[in-house]
Amino acid sequence: MRRLTSLDLLSPQSLRRRTDASDGRLGLGGERLSAFLYELPAAKRQRLLEQLTECYPRLSQVFARSLRRGWKELSIAEQFGKRKLYTEATHINDGMLRLMAILAETLTESSFLLFDEIENGINPELVEFLLDSLLQAPQQVLVTTHSPMILNWLDDDAARAGVQYLYRDTVGRTRAIPFFEISSLAEKLEVMGPGEAFVDTDLTALQDEIDAMDASQPD
Repeated sequence: MRRLTSLDLLSPQSLRRRTDASDGRLGLGGERLSAFLYELPAAKRQRLLEQLTECYPRLSQVFARSLRRGWKELSIAEQFGKRKLYTEATHINDGMLRLMAILAETLTESSFLLFDEIENGINPELVEFLLDSLLQAPQQVLVTTHSPMILNWLDDDAARAGVQYLYRDTVGRTRAIPFFEISSLAEKLEVMGPGEAFVDTDLTALQDEIDAMDASQPD
């Protein structure tokens, strides 16, 4: 757990900040992104650029420069024909900043990454790319979401293996169960996509079904 990196907020306002040093971490809200990218080895910065250009073909450069007193400022460059346009972090769109931070974190030595509400601020057209990138990441990745759109980009096998349902039992303990091992969800997954099965389920009624499943298990 000491190698766990949690990015709970990834606030665009925080991601745009100028910072002087990162100590190898983005910070809970991504507030050290500019210094983090400045300190990232050149090979990893190039890998990050290659990933981002799959989503933003006009992107030609991602860089952080050092200002007076050691503050680092994030900027990007985009190529439009023969014209190159530079944009400071203040004007970079929220989704690109969040995607940049998420992908950059997969290039670190952390062994366990936690992202809360992964879909926030991300263009729906880029969600599949993002999930594929996280599934291929060398780290163990835990993602929280309330979005059926996220689930719909998972194939059935990945959904069965990876989606966990968190709930409180009758005495207030937090528990987890594989979502698609719940009998009604397993049946729905035979004819629906993971996200469709999620939307078609009354989550408040699952407690009774889970309790019935527990009661049927042999002691």
